Amino acid sequence: MEILKFASVILIAAYIVQSLEFAEKPKDVGEIEGKVATLKCYINNLNDDKNEFVSWWKGNVKISNQAEVIVKDSRLSVNLDKVLDTLVYSYVLLIVNVQQSDAGEYHCEINSNLKSQPAHLAVYQIPSGEYPKCIQSKESYVAGTEIKLSCISEMLDPPVQLSWNYKTIEVSLSKTSTEIKESLVYNHFVFEANKLDNDGTFTCYQTTDVLPEKSNCTIENLNIQYRPEVKIQHASTIFAGSDSILFCQSFANPPVTQFMWTFSPVLNANEYIADGQVLTLIKPSITTNGTIITCSAENNVGISRDTITLIISNVRQNEDSTEESNDVIQLHKVNTHNNNEENKDSVSLYVVIIIIILVVIIVVVVVIIPVYYQCFCKTRTATDSSGREIYQPTVYYDTRDRLSNSGLYDRSLPRLPSTGHYGHWRHSFASQVPEDLDVQGYTYIEDRNNQNTL
Repeated sequence: MEILKFASVILIAAYIVQSLEFAEKPKDVGEIEGKVATLKCYINNLNDDKNEFVSWWKGNVKISNQAEVIVKDSRLSVNLDKVLDTLVYSYVLLIVNVQQSDAGEYHCEINSNLKSQPAHLAVYQIPSGEYPKCIQSKESYVAGTEIKLSCISEMLDPPVQLSWNYKTIEVSLSKTSTEIKESLVYNHFVFEANKLDNDGTFTCYQTTDVLPEKSNCTIENLNIQYRPEVKIQHASTIFAGSDSILFCQSFANPPVTQFMWTFSPVLNANEYIADGQVLTLIKPSITTNGTIITCSAENNVGISRDTITLIISNVRQNEDSTEESNDVIQLHKVNTHNNNEENKDSVSLYVVIIIIILVVIIVVVVVIIPVYYQCFCKTRTATDSSGREIYQPTVYYDTRDRLSNSGLYDRSLPRLPSTGHYGHWRHSFASQVPEDLDVQGYTYIEDRNNQNTL
């Protein structure tokens, strides 16, 4: 019987030990620096009545015992809670304002003899707002020398990625290099200065697995200095005896400080005027044909030159020029031709003037005089509203009979009621004569009691 009791105790103890276990491995946690990190252990069949204690550990350092934190860190707290009505407990470790120093391996223990598998806490760092920074090794570069552009950021976990862009195109990684120095990471872009890159803008982009957005810095208006590019501009044809202008065009950084004109063979001082970029040839002659003209432009970087060979045409186009030169025979021919052209132009001008005068006379005789006669000399004709002509007699009578207030009276008429005197008849008429007569007039005849008066 004692053997059976002892075997039962062993079986019960073995059952209890087997049932007290961690339900699963604690999960790894990754959190951004400054946020709250949460680590969890799940335990099966934990029995408080049997003084079964659980705790959190970081490596070999004990952090908590049951629901109490035993290290001096106000950012830490633990919770031991039963999951619903089961025998499963959750044991939670909270780290507020998590720091990079909190990263590491964490595990749970039961009664200091049963350990869970470790959970890794990763603390992700966010780059500071002052990064990335872009710097250049010099303020300016001479074409053909080395340019070094650097993009700087912090050494973080996870590490940041830095890349260069130029003209919206990403620079190949093979052309860049990375350097870590004093907790900072440098991405260098080294290339040869070219005048085509002058005033260029270079952008460095920073990316990290923690943030979806990119941040960047730029280097603008890259100053690349180069010696002048020179080109002499001039008319396609230079004529003997006519002033001609040559222009020395240049492109340079920094700007050209001095222009100089030279000639081979040397020209006399009265044959040209040199004013900076502009050269004026004063009435060049055929003897200067083949002269080599050189324009030199200089800035702080160096000197550049352009050369042309002067070609003079012996055909003059200036009609009023009478100066004598080595091509006087040709000039005489040109002037003679011009005089003939002027004579032809004069004859043609006289013919045109005569034709114009004749046309004016014809217009006056044929058009203006008849119109004047029709408007001012012809008898005007009256018309009605429909446009038909109204007949006007040469003479017409307009009789007006009325009483006269004169002293003459006719006793055959009754007395006037107002005065009591006898009245008399007054008869009048007028005559109209044609308007086209040289002299116009009228006659007024009045008949007063059988007496006619004008």
